[in-house]
Amino acid sequence: MVRSIPLSMNWPPRMKPNASPKQDLKKTKDSAKTMLKKIQNKLYSYSESPYLDSLVLLGHISGKSKSELIAHPTPELSDAQDQSLSIAIKQLQDGIPLPYVLGEWDFFSLRFKLTPDVLIPRPETEGLVELVLDWLQANPGKRSCLEIGTGSGCIAISLANSIPDLQLIATDISSPALQVAKYNARRHEVLDRIQFLERDLFTGIYMPIDLLVANLPYIPTDKLRSLAVYQSEPALALDGGQDGLHYIKEVLKEAEQHLNPGGAIFLELDEDCGASALALAKEVWPGITIRLAQDLSGQDRYLSIQING
Repeated sequence: MVRSIPLSMNWPPRMKPNASPKQDLKKTKDSAKTMLKKIQNKLYSYSESPYLDSLVLLGHISGKSKSELIAHPTPELSDAQDQSLSIAIKQLQDGIPLPYVLGEWDFFSLRFKLTPDVLIPRPETEGLVELVLDWLQANPGKRSCLEIGTGSGCIAISLANSIPDLQLIATDISSPALQVAKYNARRHEVLDRIQFLERDLFTGIYMPIDLLVANLPYIPTDKLRSLAVYQSEPALALDGGQDGLHYIKEVLKEAEQHLNPGGAIFLELDEDCGASALALAKEVWPGITIRLAQDLSGQDRYLSIQING
């Protein structure tokens, strides 16, 4: 059974004034090193990277950078900060991912608000943004973009932040996700260049575009159910059907009528679906330049399609 997490723009949950954490981590003025060790020990059985999570969490609570924490003799937490830290540790022990506990996460050198309504941005998707930016820089006359399944808005906002004359439409089937995306676009001052729409794939999209980019749900259903992410992130944004290609098939079949000549498609893939996605794309788009690219770990991760001009 999937654990229910409150879905709200008021994430992370506010600490109650009379909250009484089981253990006060600041009974003495510990050095940052000692406090990090204490937090790390508490997270050891709950995290794949307890030291890094401890460093990020303590930095978030104390308002200090990683280098400051390592160099500074004491974190000097206030009572309220200490209480927040204890509550955050309990949330992590309950299985809530660190980005949801913090309520924000960094992506492509920008900070994004997160709630459990949206996926946690990952480094693999930064690779997708880099591929798209390379294409945009090589095609300065192509400046209209559609992103399907925007989630937190991290892809569209990163593109808009990097290319000042880029105009974007960003869609999602989830209204709560779109609220998060709009907040993030406003935060990074690009809301005037991104039109956010509650849509399913291409529904209601009539304007021809130069570029289509999407990080669609792509994890095969059976594989997804065996992953820890299934318990903590929205399945709607993860489940790609039995073969992981359900939504990718739909997009590839419909994309032609929406793309301008000389346009392009960039999609993120499950690492086990590269060959089948490439074969599918060649079947749908015969005679078109189609490439499969790898992420930093060497896994098949990105599909790009260059439309004839």
